[in-house]
Amino acid sequence: MTDTTVNPAGKSAHAGLYLKLVITMAIWGGTFIVGRVLAQAMPPMSIAFWRFVAATLCLFLLLWRSPAGIQWPSRKQWFWAATLGASGVYAYNLFFFFGLAEIPASRAALLVALNPIMVALVSAGLLRQPLGPRRWLGVAVSLFGAITVISHGDYLGILRQGVGHGELLILGCCVSWVAYTLFGRNAMKHLTSLQATAWAALIGCVLLGTTAALRGELSAPLALSLPQWGGVLYLGALGTAAAFVWYSDGIVQIGAAKTIVFTNLVPVFAVLASILLLGESLTIPALIGGVLVVGGVWLTNSR
Repeated sequence: MTDTTVNPAGKSAHAGLYLKLVITMAIWGGTFIVGRVLAQAMPPMSIAFWRFVAATLCLFLLLWRSPAGIQWPSRKQWFWAATLGASGVYAYNLFFFFGLAEIPASRAALLVALNPIMVALVSAGLLRQPLGPRRWLGVAVSLFGAITVISHGDYLGILRQGVGHGELLILGCCVSWVAYTLFGRNAMKHLTSLQATAWAALIGCVLLGTTAALRGELSAPLALSLPQWGGVLYLGALGTAAAFVWYSDGIVQIGAAKTIVFTNLVPVFAVLASILLLGESLTIPALIGGVLVVGGVWLTNSR
């Protein structure tokens, strides 16, 4: 006879985990707001570098306190950490902050919501992972939603004027995330998720710092106010280190398929915060497009 008894402790643990995942999505939604504000106050490369100075310090503190401690990577581990650092840290943040300097945070968040869709498409094409009719429908709905956001509802306008420079930069975030995800599948065979993220953050931080130095932007934060420095710490400590730990907890405890569905909340939190805190207006095409993007992601990733 099958035991159908519900474990109250298990339900309580999952409830706490779900709350942490919701908070994680709110933190990630907030990165668009903080990033938009900082992008108006200092050069994008400088923001990205100091964000990962804070993030790297936090991640290595967590790594030092982990059971395995800090272990020097092998040559193969260095290679995979470098691919993650170059794609998910350096390239992603390059596109992210330069894009936020040009377009509103709400539009950027709605476009970055395409990340899971692009990962699913590339996985289907390169890794031969079938999507099935329901997931293909989700892909189509999300892409149509993204076109609605980009074109402001004027679909023929894209053919006449093309995609805006800021939108192209944010779409570059999506491409970078696809590369990071594909590299990550192999990297996790050689490193734990915390090790991979910590060493990738360090490598990305060095690349960002080198680029900022060549552009003469390393000294830019010296003119920041205390609240703006708080924004930099928010991006590094909360938006990168803490959010990563909680998101990883979700993958371990309830699986990647269920955890990734929570990312649908990121653009929702970002759009609401951009309206309330930045006074950005949400047009009808952006609202409709955003709903289609989030709905399509849900269709693609739900079971």
